[in-house]
Amino acid sequence: MYSRAEELGLDSVLFSEHGRKSSVDWFSSFADEVRGLDAGRCTPLVGLETKVADFEGSLDTTESIIGVCDLVMASVHRFPHELNPRGNPDNLSADEVIETEFRLARAAISNPLVDILGHPFGMCLRRFKVTPPDARFLDLIEVAAEHQVCFEINAHYHEDLWKLIRWCQELGAPISLGSNAHDTHSVGRVLDSLEADASRASN
Repeated sequence: MYSRAEELGLDSVLFSEHGRKSSVDWFSSFADEVRGLDAGRCTPLVGLETKVADFEGSLDTTESIIGVCDLVMASVHRFPHELNPRGNPDNLSADEVIETEFRLARAAISNPLVDILGHPFGMCLRRFKVTPPDARFLDLIEVAAEHQVCFEINAHYHEDLWKLIRWCQELGAPISLGSNAHDTHSVGRVLDSLEADASRASN
């Protein structure tokens, strides 16, 4: 993954490995591996992607894991108390889905341990097939700007990347560009998507 990032000429790459409280037995070894890379111009960063656990913004991780990270990404991966994180077992309405994810994401942004909000509204868009209104995206970006937490613009979850970038710039929210890369072919995918969108817009 790092070699591919170097090939693409990236200045930095965040290895945002998924981690939970139960990951303490291996996460430090992962961090050591990233820091042990024979780094060239591209800076490798140790990252953690962890679940937002509740509406208070608690994270499913530990202080020892956070202590070895350069950046911490909080993502809404399921709703609190869910036993089956697939489909819509509780028959939530579209508005309930949007508001539940919004509340969890807003709480995560308020957690001082969080540097990045991962794939905002990703559950709405991918799992529930519900598109939040622009106003809700803007509300979340405004909270991110207030706390100076990076709003991740993710090539796998979001369609209009440039619109999100523009909103973040207008409201003063820092941006994280995410490729959602789980294989070498996806490294830097967000840059390809941005270039393709810009090319279509100019034609």
